[in-house]
Amino acid sequence: MKKRNLIYGILIGILTFTSCSSDDNNISGTDASIIGTWNGTSSTFNGNSTGVPDNSIVKFTSDNRTEFIYEGFGDNGEDISEFGDWSKNGNTLSINWDDADPGLGTYILIITELTENSLKWETEISGEGTLKETFER
Repeated sequence: MKKRNLIYGILIGILTFTSCSSDDNNISGTDASIIGTWNGTSSTFNGNSTGVPDNSIVKFTSDNRTEFIYEGFGDNGEDISEFGDWSKNGNTLSINWDDADPGLGTYILIITELTENSLKWETEISGEGTLKETFER
């Protein structure tokens, strides 16, 4: 009887372990598409509000291209665009910039929310802190 109870216990443990998954990368609204145009609504750095993101408009296309638009950042107040290729794996968004300084060619963002109308991400800036940005369609 003890041997059978032990076997049942092991089977229940295996079934419980395999039927429950722990997804540390689980984000809200993972079925939503990142493709489209997003407008920056808020930004924080190390928990302090910094207004809207510098890249106030972000576009993602179905051919895995992206454009970050920095409104009014040019020498004469013109918009500046930065272009690259994007890929998404779970909640990790990687952007490989077309033109970047050495060592700054890849930008890694962790998506914390992606719904039909809301996109939130964060990134660690080496030696400085955490940047969190929110966008809406």
